[in-house]
Amino acid sequence: MKFDLLADLAFYLPILPAVLAVFKWPHMRAHHRWFAILLWVTMAISFSSQVWHETTEYNNNMPFFHSYILVEFLLFLMVFKHIFNQSIKNYIWWILATAFTILWVINIFTGQGWWGFPDYIHAVEAVIILALIVKWFLKMLKEKKVANPERTFEFWMCTGLLIFFTGNFLLFIFSKFLVDAGAEIFKAIWMINSILILLLYICYTIALLWVKKTVK
Repeated sequence: MKFDLLADLAFYLPILPAVLAVFKWPHMRAHHRWFAILLWVTMAISFSSQVWHETTEYNNNMPFFHSYILVEFLLFLMVFKHIFNQSIKNYIWWILATAFTILWVINIFTGQGWWGFPDYIHAVEAVIILALIVKWFLKMLKEKKVANPERTFEFWMCTGLLIFFTGNFLLFIFSKFLVDAGAEIFKAIWMINSILILLLYICYTIALLWVKKTVK
Protein backbone atom coordinates (compact mmCIF):
# COMPACT_ATOMS: atom_id res chain seq x y z
CA MET A 1 0.00 0.00 0.00
CA LYS A 2 2.79 2.39 0.94
CA PHE A 3 4.59 1.48 -2.26
CA ASP A 4 1.53 2.24 -4.39
CA LEU A 5 0.93 5.54 -2.61
CA LEU A 6 4.52 6.68 -3.06
CA ALA A 7 4.50 5.60 -6.70
CA ASP A 8 1.29 7.56 -7.34
CA LEU A 9 2.65 10.65 -5.60
CA ALA A 10 5.88 10.44 -7.58
CA PHE A 11 3.87 10.13 -10.80
CA TYR A 12 1.46 13.02 -10.18
CA LEU A 13 3.59 15.52 -8.22
CA PRO A 14 5.39 16.76 -11.39
CA ILE A 15 2.07 18.30 -12.41
CA LEU A 16 2.57 20.94 -9.70
CA PRO A 17 5.77 22.57 -11.03
CA ALA A 18 4.56 22.06 -14.63
CA VAL A 19 1.41 24.08 -13.91
CA LEU A 20 3.33 26.65 -11.89
CA ALA A 21 5.69 27.14 -14.85
CA VAL A 22 2.72 28.21 -16.98
CA PHE A 23 1.95 31.10 -14.61
CA LYS A 24 5.61 32.02 -14.21
CA TRP A 25 6.32 32.05 -17.97
CA PRO A 26 5.93 35.86 -18.47
CA HIS A 27 8.60 36.48 -15.80
CA MET A 28 11.06 33.87 -17.01
CA ARG A 29 14.49 34.33 -18.52
CA ALA A 30 15.97 31.98 -21.12
CA HIS A 31 17.16 29.24 -18.74
CA HIS A 32 13.86 29.32 -16.84
CA ARG A 33 11.94 28.79 -20.07
CA TRP A 34 14.09 25.89 -21.20
CA PHE A 35 13.48 24.37 -17.78
CA ALA A 36 9.72 24.91 -18.17
CA ILE A 37 9.85 23.19 -21.57
CA LEU A 38 11.67 20.30 -19.92
CA LEU A 39 8.88 19.98 -17.33
CA TRP A 40 6.17 19.95 -19.99
CA VAL A 41 7.99 17.43 -22.17
CA THR A 42 8.52 15.26 -19.09
CA MET A 43 4.78 15.32 -18.39
CA ALA A 44 3.97 14.45 -22.01
CA ILE A 45 6.34 11.47 -22.06
CA SER A 46 5.25 10.29 -18.61
CA PHE A 47 1.54 10.30 -19.39
CA SER A 48 2.10 8.81 -22.85
CA SER A 49 4.04 6.01 -21.19
CA GLN A 50 1.19 5.39 -18.77
CA VAL A 51 -1.40 5.33 -21.55
CA TRP A 52 0.79 2.90 -23.51
CA HIS A 53 1.07 0.66 -20.45
CA GLU A 54 -2.68 0.61 -19.78
CA THR A 55 -4.03 0.38 -23.33
CA THR A 56 -1.64 -2.06 -25.02
CA GLU A 57 -0.59 -5.63 -24.42
CA TYR A 58 2.98 -4.53 -23.68
CA ASN A 59 3.91 -4.22 -20.01
CA ASN A 60 7.31 -2.84 -20.94
CA ASN A 61 7.42 0.95 -21.41
CA MET A 62 11.20 1.26 -21.51
CA PRO A 63 11.22 2.92 -24.99
CA PHE A 64 9.60 5.96 -23.35
CA PHE A 65 12.26 5.96 -20.65
CA HIS A 66 15.04 5.80 -23.24
CA SER A 67 13.49 8.73 -25.13
CA TYR A 68 13.03 10.68 -21.92
CA ILE A 69 16.69 10.34 -20.96
CA LEU A 70 17.89 11.78 -24.27
CA VAL A 71 15.38 14.65 -24.27
CA GLU A 72 16.03 15.43 -20.60
CA PHE A 73 19.79 15.54 -21.10
CA LEU A 74 19.66 17.80 -24.17
CA LEU A 75 17.21 20.21 -22.53
CA PHE A 76 19.30 20.35 -19.35
CA LEU A 77 22.29 21.26 -21.50
CA MET A 78 20.28 24.23 -22.79
CA VAL A 79 19.33 25.21 -19.23
CA PHE A 80 22.93 25.11 -18.00
CA LYS A 81 24.25 26.77 -21.17
CA HIS A 82 22.17 29.86 -20.36
CA ILE A 83 22.93 29.66 -16.64
CA PHE A 84 26.68 29.75 -17.28
CA ASN A 85 26.14 32.57 -19.79
CA GLN A 86 29.20 32.22 -22.06
CA SER A 87 31.56 31.19 -19.23
CA ILE A 88 31.69 27.80 -20.96
CA LYS A 89 32.47 27.84 -24.67
CA ASN A 90 29.67 26.92 -27.06
CA TYR A 91 31.66 24.09 -28.63
CA ILE A 92 31.73 22.32 -25.23
CA TRP A 93 27.94 22.13 -25.22
CA TRP A 94 27.94 20.82 -28.79
CA ILE A 95 30.51 18.17 -27.89
CA LEU A 96 28.48 17.04 -24.86
CA ALA A 97 25.24 16.93 -26.84
CA THR A 98 26.76 15.07 -29.80
CA ALA A 99 28.78 12.59 -27.73
CA PHE A 100 25.85 11.73 -25.49
CA THR A 101 23.49 11.29 -28.45
CA ILE A 102 25.98 8.95 -30.13
CA LEU A 103 26.32 6.90 -26.92
CA TRP A 104 22.53 6.83 -26.61
CA VAL A 105 22.13 5.50 -30.17
CA ILE A 106 24.86 2.90 -29.61
CA ASN A 107 23.13 1.80 -26.40
CA ILE A 108 19.83 1.43 -28.26
CA PHE A 109 21.25 -0.76 -31.03
CA THR A 110 24.07 -2.66 -29.32
CA GLY A 111 23.48 -2.23 -25.59
CA GLN A 112 20.32 -2.81 -23.57
CA GLY A 113 18.13 -1.91 -26.55
CA TRP A 114 14.70 -0.27 -26.59
CA TRP A 115 13.21 -2.78 -24.19
CA GLY A 116 16.01 -2.96 -21.63
CA PHE A 117 16.53 -0.74 -18.59
CA PRO A 118 18.85 2.12 -19.65
CA ASP A 119 21.11 1.82 -16.63
CA TYR A 120 24.50 2.69 -18.14
CA ILE A 121 23.34 5.60 -20.27
CA HIS A 122 21.42 6.99 -17.31
CA ALA A 123 24.58 6.72 -15.20
CA VAL A 124 26.51 8.66 -17.87
CA GLU A 125 23.82 11.34 -17.81
CA ALA A 126 24.07 11.50 -14.01
CA VAL A 127 27.85 11.98 -14.07
CA ILE A 128 27.68 14.84 -16.59
CA ILE A 129 24.78 16.61 -14.87
CA LEU A 130 26.48 16.26 -11.47
CA ALA A 131 29.68 17.73 -12.92
CA LEU A 132 27.72 20.76 -14.18
CA ILE A 133 26.04 21.17 -10.80
CA VAL A 134 29.35 21.06 -8.92
CA LYS A 135 30.80 23.58 -11.38
CA TRP A 136 27.83 25.90 -10.78
CA PHE A 137 28.22 25.71 -6.98
CA LEU A 138 31.96 26.37 -7.24
CA LYS A 139 31.34 29.28 -9.61
CA MET A 140 28.77 30.77 -7.25
CA LEU A 141 31.07 30.46 -4.23
CA LYS A 142 34.05 31.90 -6.13
CA GLU A 143 32.25 34.91 -7.60
CA LYS A 144 30.23 35.70 -4.44
CA LYS A 145 27.75 37.69 -6.51
CA VAL A 146 24.70 36.06 -4.90
CA ALA A 147 24.17 37.12 -1.29
CA ASN A 148 21.34 34.65 -0.63
CA PRO A 149 21.69 31.67 -2.98
CA GLU A 150 18.83 29.87 -1.23
CA ARG A 151 16.55 32.53 -2.69
CA THR A 152 17.40 31.72 -6.29
CA PHE A 153 15.95 29.41 -8.91
CA GLU A 154 19.37 28.00 -9.77
CA PHE A 155 20.15 26.95 -6.19
CA TRP A 156 16.97 24.92 -5.74
CA MET A 157 17.10 23.35 -9.19
CA CYS A 158 20.70 22.25 -8.66
CA THR A 159 19.94 21.05 -5.12
CA GLY A 160 17.09 18.89 -6.37
CA LEU A 161 19.23 17.40 -9.13
CA LEU A 162 22.10 16.81 -6.71
CA ILE A 163 19.84 14.91 -4.29
CA PHE A 164 18.23 12.87 -7.05
CA PHE A 165 21.27 11.86 -9.08
CA THR A 166 23.55 11.13 -6.12
CA GLY A 167 20.80 9.14 -4.42
CA ASN A 168 20.00 7.14 -7.54
CA PHE A 169 23.48 6.66 -8.97
CA LEU A 170 23.99 3.15 -7.58
CA LEU A 171 20.46 2.23 -8.67
CA PHE A 172 21.35 3.13 -12.26
CA ILE A 173 24.53 1.05 -12.24
CA PHE A 174 23.29 -2.03 -10.37
CA SER A 175 19.72 -2.14 -11.67
CA LYS A 176 20.09 -5.70 -13.04
CA PHE A 177 21.33 -6.92 -9.66
CA LEU A 178 18.43 -5.23 -7.89
CA VAL A 179 15.88 -6.77 -10.24
CA ASP A 180 17.35 -10.23 -9.65
CA ALA A 181 17.61 -9.74 -5.89
CA GLY A 182 13.92 -10.43 -5.31
CA ALA A 183 10.61 -8.61 -5.35
CA GLU A 184 10.79 -7.32 -1.79
CA ILE A 185 14.27 -5.85 -2.15
CA PHE A 186 13.40 -4.34 -5.51
CA LYS A 187 10.22 -2.80 -4.07
CA ALA A 188 12.15 -1.32 -1.12
CA ILE A 189 14.74 0.21 -3.44
CA TRP A 190 12.06 1.56 -5.76
CA MET A 191 10.35 3.21 -2.76
CA ILE A 192 13.59 5.10 -2.19
CA ASN A 193 13.55 6.09 -5.85
CA SER A 194 10.00 7.42 -5.46
CA ILE A 195 11.03 9.45 -2.42
CA LEU A 196 13.94 10.93 -4.39
CA ILE A 197 11.54 11.86 -7.21
CA LEU A 198 9.27 13.59 -4.68
CA LEU A 199 12.22 15.55 -3.26
CA LEU A 200 13.33 16.47 -6.78
CA TYR A 201 9.98 17.94 -7.78
CA ILE A 202 9.53 19.69 -4.45
CA CYS A 203 12.85 21.41 -5.12
CA TYR A 204 11.71 22.21 -8.66
CA THR A 205 8.56 23.81 -7.28
CA ILE A 206 10.53 25.90 -4.79
CA ALA A 207 12.91 26.89 -7.60
CA LEU A 208 10.05 28.20 -9.72
CA LEU A 209 8.63 30.15 -6.79
CA TRP A 210 11.85 32.19 -6.82
CA VAL A 211 11.36 33.18 -10.47
CA LYS A 212 10.53 36.86 -10.10
CA LYS A 213 9.59 39.61 -12.50
CA THR A 214 12.75 41.27 -13.80
CA VAL A 215 13.21 44.77 -12.44
CA LYS A 216 14.12 47.14 -15.28
